[in-house]
Amino acid sequence: MILYVGASLYHILCFSIHKIRNHPTEDALLVIGDNIFSKSGMKELKKDLEQTQIFKRVEILKFIEGAYSNPYKITRNSDEERIDQYIRYNEEWIEDWLSKKDIRLSDYTEFNSAIDHRHLGLYLLSKRISYQYFEDGNGLLSRRWVQLEFHKKAQYASYAVCKRLHALGENDIVTKKYANQSAQEEGFYDDKMEDFEVTKLFKILDEKDQKKILQMFYAKKLELPKGKDPVLYLTRYVRYLQKPTIENHEFISSMIVDLFANDHPLIVKPHPRDFTGRYQHMFQDAIVLPKQFPSELLPFLYDGKYEKIITTGSTAIDALKNYGKEVIKLDIEFENKVYAIYQYTASVLFAREMFPNLTKDEIAIAGCSMELMNPLCREFLGFEASAQIDKNKKYKVILCDEVGEEVSSKDLKADCICYLNTNHDYRFADDIKQGFENIHYLNVLVRQTKENAIGKNQEHAIFVNTKDQEIVDKLERFFIRHEFFYTGVEMFVGNASMAQKQYMQIVSEILWTKSMQERNTNQTIFLNLPKMKKHISPNDIKMMKQLLKKVKEERNFNESNSLCTNEVK
Repeated sequence: MILYVGASLYHILCFSIHKIRNHPTEDALLVIGDNIFSKSGMKELKKDLEQTQIFKRVEILKFIEGAYSNPYKITRNSDEERIDQYIRYNEEWIEDWLSKKDIRLSDYTEFNSAIDHRHLGLYLLSKRISYQYFEDGNGLLSRRWVQLEFHKKAQYASYAVCKRLHALGENDIVTKKYANQSAQEEGFYDDKMEDFEVTKLFKILDEKDQKKILQMFYAKKLELPKGKDPVLYLTRYVRYLQKPTIENHEFISSMIVDLFANDHPLIVKPHPRDFTGRYQHMFQDAIVLPKQFPSELLPFLYDGKYEKIITTGSTAIDALKNYGKEVIKLDIEFENKVYAIYQYTASVLFAREMFPNLTKDEIAIAGCSMELMNPLCREFLGFEASAQIDKNKKYKVILCDEVGEEVSSKDLKADCICYLNTNHDYRFADDIKQGFENIHYLNVLVRQTKENAIGKNQEHAIFVNTKDQEIVDKLERFFIRHEFFYTGVEMFVGNASMAQKQYMQIVSEILWTKSMQERNTNQTIFLNLPKMKKHISPNDIKMMKQLLKKVKEERNFNESNSLCTNEVK
């Protein structure tokens, strides 16, 4: 008898292929966690799995029940004894469950686990019953830290157990590790690893076995209108996001489609645990696939190549990269910078419009998230720009965000440098000898176009440093409008009046002076500035110049540690 223990549709797919290929005539038990679907959904899944007869027996293990019944709660302050108590209780709970289900592990000759940090998988580990380990998702064997960080944030008990018992395939009782070799980090090696790329293995199965698996997951051929190749968007389980809210999830999804889907047909494949269920409402013309099948089966549902395959963290994309003309894998780095999406987009559009015949060798990127910048450059410029700055070379344009130890403004040489300043620290001006003398303010205005818009009204800016008079003249006339249809906003770059630009340029220099003083003194400065008016008069500009002069010259603080701004009313 063969035992399989898992907790996702991907695990079931891996186990099904492994069972058909490695143990075609032997009986097998599949134990699957109940955290994939709702209670009724798990009943249906069990029924579907049993009908295929790939596994002689299928049992659903109530993961959530087991977790909540454990009286030994684990926190960051828990010692090893507490963790061991948690593990021992799990052993007792599993042994009770095995007894009720009349399962005797002594009857089994091979154990396979894709989840060795929880429940039955944890039991095998803590009882030191040797097993073969299946990586939790494509490429995760070499990225154990990704899982550890998730557990640390969302399931600390699992994190503690992983560290205590060297789970996630790291324990010495693991005899073999099945993993997608092509999806691992470059240079990764594990002498216990055996290549297990499900798309390749599925392709060489007998047609009847392929059909059996597809039917098990209700996976059907895609019927698409003739024309442009589709864009495939793989969603992410909300809980896995850095900011795990429905609002953030919908903003990210709509923004991705707006930026990268263009006018291509859109196919949305929800994550199996994606409970948002609003994709058809958000993208009315899209094909929204059922979530009840693993994304790794998608190549077998469409005969052509996808124009793009996009995800915000789905590991399935590493198994699909050969089936898309372009793969856009956005992850934690993108999420941490998504608030700056408008400045990033504006800067790339700025480069395109300012230099219509721009080539790859004439632009460079500094201090930016390349996870976000690369697909934007491919989308709007037609190529990726280099993040390696040649200090001996002068570029036409450099797009620069975070300035600090790694990136210094004094090392950047270009006809113009576009500073995104997404941290709002104005550090880009620290190393510029002439201060704001040659820095030009370019507003980025975002306004809702729909009542139920997902995006919000907001204002940003990018800053252009140039001495080139031709570029300066272009800046005075520069204007871009860009629509984010599904997000429900439009972005205007450079639509401020000359008076507004001049006013905000002075404000920016004041804020830079404030920021620089805070860095030098390690003190927080509270600065009261007059609110921006819709119509800026010459007197408004004059008063702001006076304030700037006072801030520069006096740098006085009142008793509440605020810069003195009393003369501005």
